Amino acid sequence: MSCNRKKLGLVLSAGASRGFAHIGVLQSLLKHHIPIDIITGTSMGALIGGVFATGMDIDYITSFSKNVAVSKFLDFSLKDGGIVRGKKVEELMKVLTGNKSFAQLKIPFACAAINVVNGQVEVFNKGALYKAIRASISMPGIFAPYEIDGKYYIDGGTLARMPILAAKELGADVVVAVDVSWRGQQLPVPKNAIGALNSALSIAAWYVSSKQEKEADLIITPDVFRINPFSAKECEFCIEQGRNATDREIGQIRELLEN
Repeated sequence: MSCNRKKLGLVLSAGASRGFAHIGVLQSLLKHHIPIDIITGTSMGALIGGVFATGMDIDYITSFSKNVAVSKFLDFSLKDGGIVRGKKVEELMKVLTGNKSFAQLKIPFACAAINVVNGQVEVFNKGALYKAIRASISMPGIFAPYEIDGKYYIDGGTLARMPILAAKELGADVVVAVDVSWRGQQLPVPKNAIGALNSALSIAAWYVSSKQEKEADLIITPDVFRINPFSAKECEFCIEQGRNATDREIGQIRELLEN
């Protein structure tokens, strides 16, 4: 690509297990030699984007995602504001990120979470990376709110499922956002409390996100809506859908960066 090209900011959305599609997005960009200058993300997008920003090889991320036994990292409890305490997940985040700080990352990165006390979105771009990711993945009703410096955080997906402004604040000239969350399709009738909560959060998140996403230059939407967001069984399918969706947009991305 041209040496005076624009800086690309890649924004990876929340979406639970559907977010494995983000791996395919990264695979496609790397395959087509599209440089990624900045990454931001929320929830699953924060996890995959943050780990990639450390410099971890995409093949390792892919292999780990396909083979990890998620159940081993779920410490169930009903005492801490969620059915999963998240201590084991926190340790996993620490290992996956190499306990690096934001300042040590190979690619500038930021992620979003919601302060559960005042309802404000907070964007993390300094300090311990694993703590910021753990805050961003704290899905309400599933994970207990996560404490950082006396403040408690939940998943940022409802109010900032694609932190587009954060990418621009880090210096992105062109923003390509990837959305794997609900975008207005017909939702199934909830069968339990978790399903009802997920539907309510999805509707609220889309209401907000549909207005925010206009700030992006391009939205990539992998076809993963049929995937159960709480099951990792179709990880490989999600990765493939992310890769295919991005392959189709490579020409547009090149044009945005070079014009």
